[in-house]
Amino acid sequence: MPDVLLLAIVAIAFVLGWFFVKRLGQFLEMNLQSKAIQPEFEENTLRIGFFNPSVADGITSALEQFSKRYSGISVRLFHGSEEELLKSLSAHRLDVIFLPENTHIPTELYYHIRNISLRYTPVIMKYGGLPIEPIANEYIAQKVLWMEKSEISFICSFIKLMENKFFTPGLQK
Repeated sequence: MPDVLLLAIVAIAFVLGWFFVKRLGQFLEMNLQSKAIQPEFEENTLRIGFFNPSVADGITSALEQFSKRYSGISVRLFHGSEEELLKSLSAHRLDVIFLPENTHIPTELYYHIRNISLRYTPVIMKYGGLPIEPIANEYIAQKVLWMEKSEISFICSFIKLMENKFFTPGLQK
């Protein structure tokens, strides 16, 4: 009789353990997927999104000035499709986005927008370290969008740096 009772207790412990491990695995998988989809929201981080990462190097001088002025603020760069960038901006997962000049911007999204001219720059391949050189050596028109976040002063400061260096007259909202 004690052997049967011990066997029943071990079987119950096994079933409960299997159930809890399965639930924990599902939770961890969902958490991992949500982290992979969304850029992390971190305080003291300027999150910039690009549709075309080969123009990201065009703002390095503004990023250097920004980093000197705000040494405690980190900068994270992202790239994605136009739709992903617009959704991330409206959900406040990105602070500033750069889109092609001809991108259709939904009117229901409250944002600021300006035109900017940047140069294509070489992109370094992750594996092999080979540069991918642009053929054209000309400026490319981009739209810069950001949401009004007056409580976050470093975003406003970055926009002012961009205005002083790159913004061209034209489209504003």
